[in-house]
Amino acid sequence: MPDVERRTAEVLTQLRPRLLVGAAASGADLVVLDAARSSGLGVRVVLPFDAATFRRTSVRDRGPVWCDRYDRLIGSLKSGELEILGEVEDGEVYHRTNTRLLERAARLRLIPAEEIVVLVLRPVGPYRASVTDDLVDKAKEAGLPVVEVSTLG
Repeated sequence: MPDVERRTAEVLTQLRPRLLVGAAASGADLVVLDAARSSGLGVRVVLPFDAATFRRTSVRDRGPVWCDRYDRLIGSLKSGELEILGEVEDGEVYHRTNTRLLERAARLRLIPAEEIVVLVLRPVGPYRASVTDDLVDKAKEAGLPVVEVSTLG
């Protein structure tokens, strides 16, 4: 994971975003948010439901290391850096949340010309459609550039 974290930090340095908007699931979400915080960037964490439910549904199954990272991130957020959407926990919640993440990023622009770039780290392993794939598809449909950080070697 250190190589992925380094590559993520390098991409953020190249992009120089003003703000990073994302969820905080184990893996890619937390890697990107941690890199943003380490770089001094502003963050807005958008969760479909309360932090404890999100931890149970999107972090806990990956083990205590990810739970600790999640808890540190959530505990460090200042007022205005965490948004709870109030979604219903069902099979489509993360796909709806992807749509709302992109909408939120558009609303947080300081000026209409401010560019939104979607930064993703795709899961490694046997291919199956993922929530990340859904986000990439929605970004492309909206005409947004997608930057992918390699998670391999």
